[in-house]
Amino acid sequence: MIELTRFDGTHFYVNVEFIEFVETTPDTVVSLIDHKKLLVREPAAEVVRRIAEYHRQTAPRGANNIISMLRWAEAHGAHADGGTTPEDDR
Repeated sequence: MIELTRFDGTHFYVNVEFIEFVETTPDTVVSLIDHKKLLVREPAAEVVRRIAEYHRQTAPRGANNIISMLRWAEAHGAHADGGTTPEDDR
């Protein structure tokens, strides 16, 4: 599980296995496989980093998958500030 923060400042934990995708709308929305949506304070790239860290700790042999996920996030404009690349504005 990873810790995230609601906009009211309360912290909660979510099971990463239930996360379907993370998007910036401009706020960060974590969509779960049961179609629930969680609005969180953390930028999308930080949520992805926490997911990767979770997988790194629970499955050390899956490091290549974690690196691939981080590279994919970077290539698709996920930055630590939650912003996008200038190319995304085209």
